[in-house]
Amino acid sequence: VAPGSHQAVVSTQSTGNQHTTINMFSKICLFALLALVAAKRPPRFPQDFRWSSAGPVRGWRCTQIIEPAEPPQTTWRDNYFCQHPHTQDIGMQWSYAGPIKGKKCVQVLETADPHTWRDNYLCTNHRAPNMRWSSAGPKGACVRWHEPSDRRGTWHDNYLCRG
Repeated sequence: VAPGSHQAVVSTQSTGNQHTTINMFSKICLFALLALVAAKRPPRFPQDFRWSSAGPVRGWRCTQIIEPAEPPQTTWRDNYFCQHPHTQDIGMQWSYAGPIKGKKCVQVLETADPHTWRDNYLCTNHRAPNMRWSSAGPKGACVRWHEPSDRRGTWHDNYLCRG
């Protein structure tokens, strides 16, 4: 070997301890890689959220949005608000009977709808992005909540927006 050069020495002999150390190191690396892949980022509003008036979005974390007082012809039973599956779960829950204690809640109110929407709330854990409701068109970055079966037109201008 020339002076100043480096040479790697590879031993073909091994002991049980060397194999155990290499095996353990491989497992640690694999675990670290899996943890990185599984790490979920906080959701961004509105791009990590979707509204569906035709059932849950396949593969997404969805919460059913329902008002039992709505007549069947308005088809509110198949409406969902969904969060991208590769983001941290914000614990979305829907309440048609007031805010949920211990949660951060946004009132979803359509004053033109006569079917008891005054006590409806979308609630999340406290890590969720801030959101606000608009029943008079979008106010900044928003997700439209639209029910096409609403013949009265009361749900054509409703949005959940970044707070």
